[in-house]
Amino acid sequence: MKRFVSGALLFLLSTVLVLAQTKDKPKKEVKKAPAASVAQGQAQFKEKCAVCHWPDKTDKRIGPGMKGVFKRAKLFDERPVNEANVRELILKGGGKMVGFEDSLDAKQVDALIAYLKTL
Repeated sequence: MKRFVSGALLFLLSTVLVLAQTKDKPKKEVKKAPAASVAQGQAQFKEKCAVCHWPDKTDKRIGPGMKGVFKRAKLFDERPVNEANVRELILKGGGKMVGFEDSLDAKQVDALIAYLKTL
């Protein structure tokens, strides 16, 4: 019985210590894009994307509306919505969408993604 009680106390103490350590750790901050990058992305969207996509609606234009795109679970092609998949879609295209790898550099794509996250 003593062995059980000492084992239980040891477990309880170790659990309290672990919880105390994790409580003091700072939470991971969500990195926000600089306003200039978002503004550049908005300009890229108007120039390259707005012909086919609404920025402020979910309704289909030629392609799907982009409002809340980063809050969705999946892209139109059923891949999960994340930066890597959105970047690949912008660069390579997919479905009826043309890719922009020949007309957008990495910084422009980063800015466009920063803007899409604000929609």
